[in-house]
Amino acid sequence: MIEILVDDPWFLVINKPVDLLTQAIAGIPNVQSRLIEQLATTMTSTPFIGIPHRLDRMTSGAVVVARNQRSLSLLCAQFASRKVTKDYLAWVQGDIESQGDWIDWMRKIPDVPQAELVSQDAEGAREARLSFRKLAMTSEPPVHTSAALNASTPITASTPISLVLIRLETGRMHQIRLQFSSRGHPILGDSHYGSSQPWGAPDRETREQPIALHAARLQFFHPKTGEKMTVHAPPPVEYPWGITVKIKSNFLETRE
Repeated sequence: MIEILVDDPWFLVINKPVDLLTQAIAGIPNVQSRLIEQLATTMTSTPFIGIPHRLDRMTSGAVVVARNQRSLSLLCAQFASRKVTKDYLAWVQGDIESQGDWIDWMRKIPDVPQAELVSQDAEGAREARLSFRKLAMTSEPPVHTSAALNASTPITASTPISLVLIRLETGRMHQIRLQFSSRGHPILGDSHYGSSQPWGAPDRETREQPIALHAARLQFFHPKTGEKMTVHAPPPVEYPWGITVKIKSNFLETRE
């Protein structure tokens, strides 16, 4: 069952698990088809599930989905005009600076499921903007033990990995992954963009290697009423995200 964070007649906000595409062709497991199956058990007709934005397969967290065509159109317009605020949590390699604002130009590599940084005047170049704030550091990745998951002491030591809160201002393919990797701070587990450290429980069976990236908060406007909606998606309770919640319980509320 996909966790539903907000259930509104016009939209849903879900907490997407890892190892699941947001949208895909028939026969490949994805959020859209799973939600249709999940909701159909309580409805007399096939539910409408529209997808105005996506997360990568191995990224977890908040996704808003439309429940009618009008809602889909209005939500798509909000994403296109950058009226939606998107905050992410990530564990990255290295002792990163305390905060930053990055502007790059990037494009998808033809016939390869990856993106690259290019000059502003390169063919297909698109602007990529984000800002970030470091929340914590540790000398080693959180240990997969019950003691680590129940730890109440914040991680403080000077270290080779950092926990960061990221505000994504544009939505390019693999933007966060590429921008951090290009500066020597790949997301843990992201071997496509240079990570040398695995991430996730060692016995977890997934199609791809998990990466330490989670869409933690969405802010958007209700497609019918215009009310500002703020939705938090808790990181998964299992390793490795269980310890993250212990670091700073109000880390998202401190950034409006």
